[in-house]
Amino acid sequence: MKIIQTATRYFPEKCGGIQIHLNEVSQYIKKEGVEIKIAAAQNKLREDFYSYEGIDVYRYPVFPHPKSEPNHGAEPHGGFEYFANWLKQQQADIYHQHQWTPQCGLPHLRLAKELGMATVVSVRLPEIFCQRKTSMFKDQQACDGKIDLTRCSYCCGVPESLGTKAVENLSKIPMPMSVKVEGLHRYLTTNIPSVSAVGKPLLSPLSIPTFVAARQMGLQEMAKYADTIVAMSQWVLDALLINGIPKEKLYLLKHGIPDTFPKPKISISTNSDSPLKIVFLGRWALPKGIHILVEAIKSLPLDVPIELTIFGIPQDESYYQEMIYRIGNDHRFKIAQALKNEEVSSTLSQFDVLAAPSQWLETGPMVVLEAFASGLPVVGSNLGGIAEKVTHNVDGLLVLHDDSQAWAEAFRKLALDRDLLSRLRQGIKPVRSIRMEALDSIDLYKKIMNRKVYRFQPSLVN
Repeated sequence: MKIIQTATRYFPEKCGGIQIHLNEVSQYIKKEGVEIKIAAAQNKLREDFYSYEGIDVYRYPVFPHPKSEPNHGAEPHGGFEYFANWLKQQQADIYHQHQWTPQCGLPHLRLAKELGMATVVSVRLPEIFCQRKTSMFKDQQACDGKIDLTRCSYCCGVPESLGTKAVENLSKIPMPMSVKVEGLHRYLTTNIPSVSAVGKPLLSPLSIPTFVAARQMGLQEMAKYADTIVAMSQWVLDALLINGIPKEKLYLLKHGIPDTFPKPKISISTNSDSPLKIVFLGRWALPKGIHILVEAIKSLPLDVPIELTIFGIPQDESYYQEMIYRIGNDHRFKIAQALKNEEVSSTLSQFDVLAAPSQWLETGPMVVLEAFASGLPVVGSNLGGIAEKVTHNVDGLLVLHDDSQAWAEAFRKLALDRDLLSRLRQGIKPVRSIRMEALDSIDLYKKIMNRKVYRFQPSLVN
């Protein structure tokens, strides 16, 4: 069995969580005797071939750098013929796509299907459904993920004074015309942190409905050309179902973490005078919710023993500077450099609890599982993948995502009641491993191959 795994970028280039996890899972799949090749885009005029950690990697050129909307890619990118020629030569059994962008999107999936490969797409981010890319309705509450032309347009800033019929008419504006509106591309490639931040709100009614409609079309096209769509979290699977994706095409595959995580420390300090050591790992960006932690701890009296260490990954410099300004000289905060992947386990073991204050729906985050593997309870937002992984009052505490006072109260209880902290630690169950995830992936591939045999060679099936 030969598998092609595709992504937007790959190592040794600087990569994020998707590529890190893909590399880890692929290594385990390879150990089980499955042939794997990686294909990933690169912003160059040429193609490259090399091996990374024993797996053959093909880097296909993308030029010029395509705009991010619509996120599935309306047309093949420049240099697509390189990818097409390479894929035709592979004669692989299964094509598995791990991202959904213009560099790695609908044209790539469609080609694999036309070449007769069994096709799989993993859905890892809410941008598949959401123009805001958060799956948070007006940045306030979790959305069910259903792409509704009118509701989604209103959520993204179209005035509600425009009725449904007007929104429908606007959605029929041809995509090239929408893209060519002066200055529009700057608005369309923004994550829309708030409606008030939009520089030219009068352009919104001309563009947003067109792009919501394109997003809806892209999802249906994905379902058309993918034999299986892998949901990496239950809320993602539910959102796919509510958008009409056939249940028989869906497969729930939950994350695992490397088996190299050491056993957690056996005991924690029961001295309520020593500070509760909280750790945050993630990006300096609004959706990750560091501002909620800052507001929560700032509101606590100084005699509550607490200490937050932020291992922040650079992303939004203005957000970072604002948080540093808010923290000021408060000794309860420590700012640290982002951790390397191999440093995570040893670092987490030095703390008492992990904070995961995400302000959007995540399929992970993986750090929740890493915290559990290190013996740390989690205080997390009651949203998406975090709410699926953390059991309230058993192995952590779930908190309303944007209520800083609720976060402050959760931290206060843990700081002053070390018995509660100990009970939560004892409630942590063994964590799913990447090897288990890899074996489930192989099982999925085998089932897909059996279906393919039945579909194209029925005489081979009893």
